[in-house]
Parts: sequence; structure tokens; C-alpha cells
Amino acid sequence: MAKKTSTITFRINEEHEKGLRKEAEEKRISLNTLANQILGDHVELDQYMKKFGMIEMSKGAFKELLGTLDEKNIINFAKSIGSKEPKDFILFKWKELTPDTVSDFVKMYFENCGYGVCDMQRNNNINTVSVHHDFGKKGSVFLKAFLEAIIQSTLNRDGNVTITENSVSLKFSN
Repeated sequence: MAKKTSTITFRINEEHEKGLRKEAEEKRISLNTLANQILGDHVELDQYMKKFGMIEMSKGAFKELLGTLDEKNIINFAKSIGSKEPKDFILFKWKELTPDTVSDFVKMYFENCGYGVCDMQRNNNINTVSVHHDFGKKGSVFLKAFLEAIIQSTLNRDGNVTITENSVSLKFSN
């Protein structure tokens, strides 16, 4: 079912218009589609990220950071991050902690924060999150501990996690 749309008119800086038209052309999408994507990102994520004081870090910088830590410190770092901010963020945005809101957070987080490509499936009360990344073994160790901490802190459940050098798969029950 298609989402309802509305018509709205904006006045924008001419240089911004040129930049947007160029980007839309490069992506081979309409200016309208690009504007919807930008506005959707703002409404769904960006405004919340700003309110929570999130910072952006390049993949290279994140990989370098992981490279300076041993496995024990990576796990502690990931658990600390995964057990605090996600729970607060989910409650702020969705107002409740459910398997659906936690899954929505994880999907949104991975799609928008650059940690990797995320695929989610729900079958017979089992949620599966699969992430492919390019951070190597230490990245997998971080993401494993991070995802486990999210599931434990939000749903009070343990997850079953499998990792490889460049992927992480987490299963948890509804």
C-alpha cells in the first residue's frame, strides 16, 4: 500500500537547489525522491541523533580505534555503549521496549551509522539480525558484544551470536 503524500512548496537557496539537482542526477532519481529521502532521514533519525549528542566518525577512524584496543577492552567498550544509549534512544523515539522497537532501532542504526549492511528476519518468534561489515575480527568482536548488550539491556534476554571475520549474526526470541 502506497503511503499518502502531500504537496508542499519551499523556497531554498539557489546554490542548494543546484547541489540537490546534481545529486539527484548522479543517483538517477528525481529531485522529489531525493527530497523525500532527505526529509525522511531527518524525521526518522537525524533529529533524534542531534538530541542525543551523537557524533559521526569515519569507518577508518573507527577501525583505527578498535586497532588500539585489546579484545577485553573492545568487549567492555561495546557493552558500555550497547547497554546505555540504545535503551534511552528507543524509549525516547518509540516510547516502549518491545522486540519490534528494538529490531527497528538495530535496523535503523546499521542502515544509517555505517557499521555495516544489516538484514533482519522474523520467523516463528525468533528475530535474526545479520550484519556484514569490513572492520575485520575486532569489528566482529565489538558488534557481537554491542548487539548482545542491546538485547540484554532492552529486552532482558540473551541472544545467540555467531561471528566470522566480517559478519555477525544474532538470534533472539520475541
